[in-house]
Amino acid sequence: MSQLAQNCWYAIASSFALRQGPVAVPFAGHDHVLFLDGDGRPRLFSDRCPHRGASLALGRIEGGCLRCPFHGWKFASDGTCLEAPAEPAGSRPPARSDLQGERPVVESGGFVWMWWGAGSPDPGLLPDLPLFPAAAWGHVESSFDWDTHFSRVIESNLDNSHAYWVHKSTFASQDSPLSVPFDLRKEERMIAATVRFELPVRGLLKLARTVMGQRGPLCATTTFSFYYPNLNIVDTSIGDQLRFVFFNASLPQSDSHTLARWVKYSKRKPFRLPGSDAKSIAISRTIFLEDHGVVRSQRPAPVPLDLTQERHVASDILSIEYRRMHRRWLEAEAAVTMTPADAPSS
Repeated sequence: MSQLAQNCWYAIASSFALRQGPVAVPFAGHDHVLFLDGDGRPRLFSDRCPHRGASLALGRIEGGCLRCPFHGWKFASDGTCLEAPAEPAGSRPPARSDLQGERPVVESGGFVWMWWGAGSPDPGLLPDLPLFPAAAWGHVESSFDWDTHFSRVIESNLDNSHAYWVHKSTFASQDSPLSVPFDLRKEERMIAATVRFELPVRGLLKLARTVMGQRGPLCATTTFSFYYPNLNIVDTSIGDQLRFVFFNASLPQSDSHTLARWVKYSKRKPFRLPGSDAKSIAISRTIFLEDHGVVRSQRPAPVPLDLTQERHVASDILSIEYRRMHRRWLEAEAAVTMTPADAPSS
C-alpha cells in the first residue's frame, strides 16, 4: 500500500486491551494475533492456526500459551505447537505446525508497538508518553473503521478548524468558526500545537459547569499532538478540574481502509456518572461519523506529499508539518534502499 513507512514502531493496541485476552491486529492486508506470554511480555504472530486456518484471536490464554478456539491446538509463546488434542495420546503435532510470521513488539506508554521494518528494531524510536493511573483517571476505549487512507485519518485528528462546519451538533460553537492562534512545537518525530477557546455550554458541559461551581463561559485548552508514524493525542482541559486525553492509533489496512483504535482518559473528579463510559463511546462514534462522511470523500485518498498540490492557510499548520515529516521519513527510507519486510503469511 502507498506511503507506508517501514522501519518504525506502529501503535497497534492498548495495554488494557492486551490484558483482556488475545487481540486481533489487522495491518496492511495481513492478520496478526497479539497476546501476553507467561512473563507478561507481548508476542505477535500471524493470526491463523496452521490446522484449519481459524483466527487465534478468538482463542484464549493458558499459562502464557495460546489455545486455538476451533480444535484446541496449543501454542507456546515462541509459536511452537505443544498440543493437538484430537491426536492419539503421546503423539506429536504434525510437522510445520508452529505459528509463523512473528514480528517484534514492545509495550510502552500504555500501548503495544509493532516494528514493521526489515532493519533491527530501534527502541530509541519509541515515543515517551504520559501514563494515566487508574486510581485517578477513568478509561474507555473502542474502535472505528474509516473508508479512507490512514494519512487522511491522521490529518483529521490534527485539524481543528473544521469543527464549526462538521461538529456543530455535538461539540462545536454555534456562533462562529474557530479562529485562534497556535502554539506550535516540533521535534524530529513529534508535532504539537495548543489552542485556547470558549466552549458552548450545553448537554454534559452544562452539568459539568454546575458541578464545578462555575459561572459564565467555559474556557478550554486543547493540545493536538502527533507521534510518527500513527498516533494522535488530543488533550483537552476545561477550567481547572476537567481534563480529557484522547489517543487515536490509525492502523493502515489498505489505501481505502483504516482501523482506528482509540482510548480516552478522563479525570475521575469532579464527577463520574453511571453509564458515562457507554455514553462516551456513543458520543465519540457520533463525532467520528460526522467526520467520516467528509474525510472519505477527499481525493486523492493518501494526502499529497507535494505541498503545491493543495492550497494551504494558517490554520493548516499541523497538517503541513505532518506532510513534511511523513515525506522526510519516506524519502529517507527510499534513499537507503532498504528492502521492505517480508509479509507474514496469513
